[in-house]
Amino acid sequence: MVNYLDGNIGIDQLERTFVLENNKVAYKNKIPNTIYHHKNLPAPNYSGLPYNKYVSFLDVVNPMHRMWTDARWNKLTISHGCYWKQCSFCDVSLDYIGNYQNTTAVDLVNKIEKIIKDTGITGFHFVDEAAPPKMLRALSKELIKRNLEITWWTNIRFEKTFDFDLCQIMAQSGCIAVTGGLEVASDRLLSKMKKGVDIAQVTRVTHHFSQNNIMVHAYLMYGFPTQTEQETIDSLEVVRQLFERNCIQSAFWHQFTTTIHSPIGQNPEAFSIQITGPIFEGFAQNDLYHKDVQGADHPKYTKGLNLALHNYLNNAGLQDSLQNWFDFPIPPTSHPKGLIESFLEELAIK
Repeated sequence: MVNYLDGNIGIDQLERTFVLENNKVAYKNKIPNTIYHHKNLPAPNYSGLPYNKYVSFLDVVNPMHRMWTDARWNKLTISHGCYWKQCSFCDVSLDYIGNYQNTTAVDLVNKIEKIIKDTGITGFHFVDEAAPPKMLRALSKELIKRNLEITWWTNIRFEKTFDFDLCQIMAQSGCIAVTGGLEVASDRLLSKMKKGVDIAQVTRVTHHFSQNNIMVHAYLMYGFPTQTEQETIDSLEVVRQLFERNCIQSAFWHQFTTTIHSPIGQNPEAFSIQITGPIFEGFAQNDLYHKDVQGADHPKYTKGLNLALHNYLNNAGLQDSLQNWFDFPIPPTSHPKGLIESFLEELAIK
């Protein structure tokens, strides 16, 4: 676009660009597109931004949400896309998720040093869909090698690669928090959504992070296709026990929504739901409505789930009955009270 505006190329050389041509909107897209690999991209340039004029505020008490708004973070991507790209609820068919590209730790830390020089800010939020464990290990070692003191956090998958040693070296390099998807906290549904983790594994990984004073925020989901009332209550019990054992320190519930670019949106019959609209009309109109005839009445649990979580975030109500959070009868959890503790005991034996 800049080359076109400077008169260096013709209008037909534009890529993925809408233009006004002969008083009509036209789409220009030269084929093949110019492709820049992630490893060849320069560092983002934040120099000149008036950081002293940006408002810092606390909108909610959720500790992870507070980090998003109550500090200065340089945004940087470790890798392009997601190395897992299998979750059935995720828009894995889109380029920014499905097209995974990596770089090197040396190149990444070079970019970090440049951004610090430009901004004077040593806080970094790596905005990956899921930061690769191997890359996080290499990044941590390179930061330590250069004696570069930064503070950073990122999004991960709760996979078994995050053992105690990896979490320890991440903490030593300046990692203070991670976010990751626990989602439905049900092994049946985690398998159905191809998450690649189970409750036992999430317990072990979050415990490793917490042991190294890295705060853990869990993305939680309710209303996944075919999720029953019993599974919703059992998920809440898993969350309660994870807070009780200090495996997680922050979390947030999201109600499931089908999107057109996800495997569920592309093949709803395989997940026992019916799409009721709207008709997809293009970019940014992604959300679909669906009927889940096998699942529970999911919206009725919103208030209770959020009320329980609000208390757990404040280290309150952890010993209260789950019924306490709902104004209608719910079934008792089918999980034993020592479920998470049993996974931690297995870890100690190993």
